[in-house]
Amino acid sequence: MKVRHKPLIIIFFIVCPLFVFSQSDTAKINFIKAQYADINATLKLDKEELKEDTLESTEGNEIALFFKGDTIKKISAIYYGETGKSLQEFYFFNKKLIFYYFEEDRYDMPVYAKKGNVKTTSKKEKRYYLSDHKIFLVKSNPKETVSPMEFRKLSIETEKEANRLLRLK
Repeated sequence: MKVRHKPLIIIFFIVCPLFVFSQSDTAKINFIKAQYADINATLKLDKEELKEDTLESTEGNEIALFFKGDTIKKISAIYYGETGKSLQEFYFFNKKLIFYYFEEDRYDMPVYAKKGNVKTTSKKEKRYYLSDHKIFLVKSNPKETVSPMEFRKLSIETEKEANRLLRLK
């Protein structure tokens, strides 16, 4: 083998696994997006259970669990506050959490100041993609950086919250 080809071969073996990894993540993301679309498209056909969360919320909350048969498909939790609200959505496939969506809206003033006619002044969104109980991708708006070390902590907290909501009476 000629010496000038060795750097090319070394680069090939370094870059090739990275390409395969990104293809794998792309496949996982596409699968999750397809499940997300399917779950939301068939939501009206699923059994819905409404729950009340005992978690402190100044203006109340709405918790809805959606099942196909006995299998959980989605949990939607909305928490209302005086100066904003938050939405959490958990999506499941084969009883495993695959996607978590979080949205937080902030109002221009407390709800009681204008009898509920408030304007949203800021909005934050986060999308968490999970595989095998681990977050492998976080997308946020406005953009935030999440270190790989934080992924493990977020994975545990997200699964813990989904399980807590499943156990509500």
